[in-house]
Amino acid sequence: MKKILLVCVLLLVAVGCSSGDTRSLDTFIKAYQDAGVEVDPEEKPFFTMIGAINGVIFYQDGSKVAIYEYESEKELEKAKASNNLIKTWKSNGKFLLETDNEKAAEIFDSVK
Repeated sequence: MKKILLVCVLLLVAVGCSSGDTRSLDTFIKAYQDAGVEVDPEEKPFFTMIGAINGVIFYQDGSKVAIYEYESEKELEKAKASNNLIKTWKSNGKFLLETDNEKAAEIFDSVK
């Protein structure tokens, strides 16, 4: 009986640890590329100015699109709370979108 209980506990721990957010900046880049948008992953915005750890910048239909990656959702929320410039920008998990392009926003929102 103890062995069965131990196995159940271990399974629950394994499932709980593996259910984290698997999205990456590459996931967002691929979503835009799949939609026909040219994205160079090496083009970086000044992401450190807003507390991000990574980012990518490109243009869609002539509009600037920048995606910023934060260490965690909690860090993103802290940055938004302390910076009026980014308070209204869309977020998706630990990622932040800077654009006024509606198509770009739709693609950003579609990444799960």
